[in-house]
Amino acid sequence: MGTNEAVECIRPLLARFSENEETVRRLVATDGTFDALCHQYRRVTDLLKAYEAEADQEAEIKWLEKRRAGLEEELLTRIEGYQPQ
Repeated sequence: MGTNEAVECIRPLLARFSENEETVRRLVATDGTFDALCHQYRRVTDLLKAYEAEADQEAEIKWLEKRRAGLEEELLTRIEGYQPQ
């Protein structure tokens, strides 16, 4: 993955957890599970934006909001528990 692609992938996460930017960047580079969660978070965020732009998508929006909240919780737990080596 190129640098620009990596930045685009974590952009929504950095917007949400801007105070932890350095830790997020380090985890993306060193933790495959965290990187995969970032990709999921980006996909859910993008889908949510698309559904919000359409009418009659309330059920999908609620599900995506719950999924995003769960991902945010898991990502934040990993960010806060990160111990530099």
